[in-house]
Amino acid sequence: MKQRAIFSIFLILTQISAAQLGWKSFETEKLPWGNTFVTWERPSNPKKTLYVSQNHQNASDENDGSKDKPFKTINKAASVLQPGETVMIESGIYREEIFPVNGGTGADKMCVYQSSPNANVVIKGSIVLKTENWKKGEGWRYSKNQNKQKTRNTIWQYDFDGKVFEGYNPFGMLNLMHDREWLQYQKVNMNPHFKRRGTIFLNGVALQQVLLANELNDKDSGAFWVEHNGLRIHVKFPQNTEPKDYLIEATKSEQIFVPKVYGLGYIAIKGIKFEQCGNGFPVPQRGMISTNRGHHWIIEDCTISNANSVGVDMGSEMWGTVKQKEKGHHVFRQNTVTNCGIAGLLGMGANNYLIEDNSFDNIGWQNAEQAWESGAIKLHNAEHTLIRRNVFTNISFAPGIWLDYLSTKNVRVTKNLFWDIKTARGGIYVEVGHDQCSIDHNVFINFKCQWWINGDYGAGGSAFYTDGSDSINFTNNLIINAENTGYGSYNNAERMIGMRGGISRNQQVKNNVFVDCQKHCIEMPNIYNFTDGNVFANPNPAYIKIAAPQPIMLLDMKTVQTLFAWEKNGSVKKGIQFVQNISDLSIEPLQDDLDIETKSPIVLKKNTKTMLNPRKSK
Repeated sequence: MKQRAIFSIFLILTQISAAQLGWKSFETEKLPWGNTFVTWERPSNPKKTLYVSQNHQNASDENDGSKDKPFKTINKAASVLQPGETVMIESGIYREEIFPVNGGTGADKMCVYQSSPNANVVIKGSIVLKTENWKKGEGWRYSKNQNKQKTRNTIWQYDFDGKVFEGYNPFGMLNLMHDREWLQYQKVNMNPHFKRRGTIFLNGVALQQVLLANELNDKDSGAFWVEHNGLRIHVKFPQNTEPKDYLIEATKSEQIFVPKVYGLGYIAIKGIKFEQCGNGFPVPQRGMISTNRGHHWIIEDCTISNANSVGVDMGSEMWGTVKQKEKGHHVFRQNTVTNCGIAGLLGMGANNYLIEDNSFDNIGWQNAEQAWESGAIKLHNAEHTLIRRNVFTNISFAPGIWLDYLSTKNVRVTKNLFWDIKTARGGIYVEVGHDQCSIDHNVFINFKCQWWINGDYGAGGSAFYTDGSDSINFTNNLIINAENTGYGSYNNAERMIGMRGGISRNQQVKNNVFVDCQKHCIEMPNIYNFTDGNVFANPNPAYIKIAAPQPIMLLDMKTVQTLFAWEKNGSVKKGIQFVQNISDLSIEPLQDDLDIETKSPIVLKKNTKTMLNPRKSK
């Protein structure tokens, strides 16, 4: 049984009908150009199966990998696996890095890595710190107050054997990104960037890292500090506990599953849990799982958790790399991505991606959004891509989805849920897209911003925001409680892409419901766009803004009807209340129509509730 989130939604919408929301039966496979997204996947039977079982009495990497003589490590299997073959992995905690040597040669001859039926396979990029190797901390002031230094709880220290890191010590390396073109040092809080990549876990829960030893004593919930050479840590355990009270783990690996050569294709990973790695901030994009610029990968039914920076990268790593002969065509399906410090899934050159039925939770906690590479999902140059039925919850210092730099070429984002997101961008943020994309039938709930970008470019706390983009179709979405704007758009005329800047025209905002958008419901950059059929619930004054031509116009629905023939089918509703509740409700993927009862309170019924977690039970 896969883990499932448990939610329910209640809306008191006394006069809003299902027809106004526009959620009828429709095809989610249709892309904006009118073509159908067709996956390349094919059913296949392995020509050979290798077995890995670390707890088997005969397990050894000297074996032949048969069921009776399995390998002990996954990486051994990865070194010999051939196209069309499968690695079947039995239960266990595997503390290793996997470097596939070969990829497949086609959809019917893939290299497959999967857990055995009902097996619990966990691969960790960490080591266990032995209880007997801890000792009382010494040689440093652990409090800014010398009196507290004498009276507060004990600090412990641990010396690493440098050999265990095998050439990569995350405790000796800063988070700081390698390519800092977009990092404005003078304006950014650099503390997250100057922390170390390594993390300490107590019973699987990450400890907070501090930058100075004298901060430790005040951290009653626990914290750790790393000495300059990265080989000794000092730890304040929670509530006067001791090392013997915990399983203590320390990250060791930068990445867990990654080919050593560029461009391998046709690899599948299924039903495996990946946990705890110490990667640095992007760019380059180097995930816990990495395709290493490969193509035609499937990552399915996996859990990716506790990456210091990036959970998964499926693209070309960064903008300065040499193009591979093939790229993209990846499938990312029914995964749980959680507790990743910067991003859940990154794709540079996202060509023909299918991202569906995933859960993204607690992404962005490193608080480095102003390096502009964060997001539960962030794609560059996306084209012919479908993102559907995903759930984004508790995202902080990051957008839910960031479609960056020409990422709107025949791209569709549909039937996703965005709930509780704190960002300087938007729940969905589209940056300089010059082609047609569709954002439709999504639910956006609770958006805030931890700080604001000054001036007209105020994206933070918006459900949707775009700059310098054309031809966006934003239709049939439900937006509830945005601290800023429901649909926001900024022209960014001076952002040059190719031979021209932004024009921000041909944007269509139709048949959406905006509830409690505190600044504007719709913010348009100019009059060369169109809105109609929207429901404005509990709007504040100036709930429709048009920035150009100057002067800025702060309007209501009646005025835009008169001036521009917008919103001929729009409506305004007042007295709407939204109540959210967590209850004991099982959830399945959304497949059918949306139903709304017309009573009070109105309930978004079973098919909407299923949207709140797209993971299928097994």
